[in-house]
Amino acid sequence: MEKTHMDYAYDLDLVVKPDSSVPEFGREFGAFTGAGIPLFSLGGGVYRSIISEILVKFHALRGYFVVETPIIASSTLFEASGHLSFYRKNMFLFDIEGHQYAIKPMNCPYHILIFMHELARYRSKVPLPFKIFEVGRVHRYEPSGSLYGLLRVRGFTQDDAHIIAPGDAAVESVFSVVEEMKMLYEQLFGLPVNRETVALRLSFSDKSLIGTEFMGTREEWEAAEGILEEAARRIRRSLGLEYTVEPGEAAFYGPKIDVIMRVEEAGTTKEWQAGTIQFDFNLPRRFKLYKLVRDIYGVSEVYIIHRALMGSIERFLGIYLEHVRGRLPFVLAPIQVLVVAIKTGGGADPAIEERVRGIVEGLRARGLRAALLETTKTSLSGEIRRIESTVKPPVTVFIGESEALQKTVSMRIYDYRERRQRSLRNVKAASTSEAVDVVEAEALKLEEPVRKLIGYAPRLPVSLGHIA
Repeated sequence: MEKTHMDYAYDLDLVVKPDSSVPEFGREFGAFTGAGIPLFSLGGGVYRSIISEILVKFHALRGYFVVETPIIASSTLFEASGHLSFYRKNMFLFDIEGHQYAIKPMNCPYHILIFMHELARYRSKVPLPFKIFEVGRVHRYEPSGSLYGLLRVRGFTQDDAHIIAPGDAAVESVFSVVEEMKMLYEQLFGLPVNRETVALRLSFSDKSLIGTEFMGTREEWEAAEGILEEAARRIRRSLGLEYTVEPGEAAFYGPKIDVIMRVEEAGTTKEWQAGTIQFDFNLPRRFKLYKLVRDIYGVSEVYIIHRALMGSIERFLGIYLEHVRGRLPFVLAPIQVLVVAIKTGGGADPAIEERVRGIVEGLRARGLRAALLETTKTSLSGEIRRIESTVKPPVTVFIGESEALQKTVSMRIYDYRERRQRSLRNVKAASTSEAVDVVEAEALKLEEPVRKLIGYAPRLPVSLGHIA
């Protein structure tokens, strides 16, 4: 049977499978965590930490303010935003001391409060467009029958940002979001963004239903949809991405652009929705931003643009794992370098052991997640098949009798952007330190796209050798 994304995630120790058994309890882990609430394991902790750091740095470099907002809020906040009326069936609500609270289903009301707080203190010194970003955890009720792995859950994390932009900056703001998406997908995940791989879907209103199913006036909808289509035309000219228009598919509060990825899997083309850009003229009205912005900036037209480049970190991971068959980019892989000691049972074994342990310790000292695997010549092929079907380290270093005695290093490297493996055999390295240099040189090549993205490649030297 073909592996699912949850199988790959389990092999990499990214998640705790909810249907696996808790030792001594005779119950499944899902009975403790609850349906649709993913529990990330040790490899998952590395993945989430690294990707959060990259996302925060990337957005800060692109002019976004970075925040973190609470998981729980008074339901008054969501009454003001309109979510309590329009989204109540998808919210988790509870009482504390006679007051109703909500588990956050959206980050946007908090982001607007922060913007209003800045305006109250600093007035026109606050830059407009105002860009605010959060790696934000949200919870939404989904029927139990629709829950599936990491793809459909009740608790998930968004790479969530909001841009509060005057009308004359809206087209540029939308275009810059698609540029950001292209940079992130290509540099971090090795996913090419071009005419063949990505299309844009513009979801517009049904004009006959404005005022009933779609909030606002016809003039507001036509103005917002005109901005999105102008941005889409610019994206087509500059980036080569085509777009289609789908009438009647907009959110009730405004039109949107969905990013549709096309990927080749097993000879067939699959499509999945990745990032999204949504226009909103409901929240500016409900939070009285039109008046605030007019009074402070003299601007009569303002939009809130909701955008997430990955959408949901959990869902994106699940789709990506199936697409790449469980091979994560070097920077995100739980085990980055596996050092294999190929013992012979002869006099060379002490030299092999000394060299591999020195390499592992040296790589960890430089911040890389390195692990040690001991095997024999007769067991080597079986062990490599097992490793390649489970933890899939991007770099595998082989030290046998020949390498230990001749002071060399042999390696196999998987390039996640080219989707292919290459081998280096018997590279001279007179000392353990030189061997570490040789391995790190290959690591630096694999980290280079991320350095282009944020200026450096995060390293987190967690020891996860036991999963190999």
